[in-house]
Amino acid sequence: MAVTISNNEIQAINMFEARTGARANDVVFTDDTVIFMVQKGDLGRAIGRNGATIMGLKKALDKEVELVESADTLEGLLANLFRPAQVTEVRLEERDGKKVAVVKVDAKSKGLAIGKGGKRINSARIIAKRCFDCDEVRLA
Repeated sequence: MAVTISNNEIQAINMFEARTGARANDVVFTDDTVIFMVQKGDLGRAIGRNGATIMGLKKALDKEVELVESADTLEGLLANLFRPAQVTEVRLEERDGKKVAVVKVDAKSKGLAIGKGGKRINSARIIAKRCFDCDEVRLA
């Protein structure tokens, strides 16, 4: 699915790439967080030694910054989005004409997958919709 990127998003990606040396495929803004979709293999470069690069990016944007490694499939992307929670399975289902991804996580890491105030699951829903036209993401 082709993603339309706005001028603000292009500027954020350019700043990210200039500061980190890593390539970003996409960026998503939420109320208090900026989520960068980093190309495969560039995640370490984007974080920097001891997290120095990402800390500088947080200061420059004056927002929380999250990094997610891109994937070619919805299953791979969801596994990356929920990391460090232990994803054991991702099933794609069709319910009432909607594309639903059911993500099974280890019981011990379910809270991690949901995130504080549901932040991580909500981010996953936004990104899954944007990148793969997935209508809903559910945890099992």
